[in-house]
Amino acid sequence: MTDLDLSVVIVSHNGEALLRDCLASLHRTSGGLRLEVFVVDSASSEPIGEMVRREFPGVRLIEGRGNLGFSAGNNAALGLCRGRCVLLLNPDTVVHAGALEAMVRYLDGHGAVGAVGPALRLADGTIQLEAARNLPTLGRIVPWMLLLDKLQWRFLHRQRRRSVADPPPRGFLLDRYCLFYWDRDAACSVEALCGACMMMPLEVVRRVGLLDEAVPLYLDDMDYCRRIRDAGCELHYLPHAAVTHLAGRSTSRLKRAGDLYAMQCHALYVYFRKHEPFPSAPAFALLVAAAAAARLAVWGLPALLSREARRRAAMGLALARWAIRFPKRAPRMGFVCEQRAAGGAAV
Repeated sequence: MTDLDLSVVIVSHNGEALLRDCLASLHRTSGGLRLEVFVVDSASSEPIGEMVRREFPGVRLIEGRGNLGFSAGNNAALGLCRGRCVLLLNPDTVVHAGALEAMVRYLDGHGAVGAVGPALRLADGTIQLEAARNLPTLGRIVPWMLLLDKLQWRFLHRQRRRSVADPPPRGFLLDRYCLFYWDRDAACSVEALCGACMMMPLEVVRRVGLLDEAVPLYLDDMDYCRRIRDAGCELHYLPHAAVTHLAGRSTSRLKRAGDLYAMQCHALYVYFRKHEPFPSAPAFALLVAAAAAARLAVWGLPALLSREARRRAAMGLALARWAIRFPKRAPRMGFVCEQRAAGGAAV
């Protein structure tokens, strides 16, 4: 039986300064916890390995032979974890005092809970929506793709107060995926947590298995949350544990906004094929095609005059390329899994 309380797994692709701050916050806030920390260097061009060896000699460094992505990077360390609990942590996070102890203590005291997540506070102090939300279904995704949930919130939020949720939040009308109306100030059971900071008992990780490496970015955490729930466990959101998440900083060097958006849509398509009944996946692909056409119609001409319009039009083009491609595959972005799949079939 291990005497370690916690194993922390961080996958980093560049972002040396962010990783340094993240590791420093772990050592500063670990309290009385006995922990081990893994850093998976996903073929960074920055000297991540040198920095970790020099400044954090107690950290276990795993150097990948290529850009592994979220799932494969975490999987490289999950099989080595010996702590009673396991924390998946993004390198663009800063852990607040008491957060680790609060999450470990909660898991120790709640045997039915398979994962917990903290309040992820953005740089401006607000709580990130993705900290806790619902799992995607086609009915929930349609308003999200068409931006109807955001429009509803902007037009109606003055007439309807945000809600405090003790039971799982249900959403309001068109807002049943991101849950704009939920203030995220109350601890409760939820459908999905964010992989930027998600803690699980090691026993649950071993029962559920490794993360699905079918898609290198996006919805890896949603898929894992679904599998944890399918294994009979609950997921709980703990707002009294706080972690700052500098969202997007660790992928800011991937300056292909359109491809990133198409990657997210491909991840949703794969999720629907895996978890939702037919014809959710093909219906979603048709929805993406319609969304791409709408974006190009709205932003095509303005793209000649505005940089922001060009960005939005590029997103529409990337969606259109994905929507008309068959069989479906994600945009090529240099991940190892793309090289492995090059000789195989797409989905």
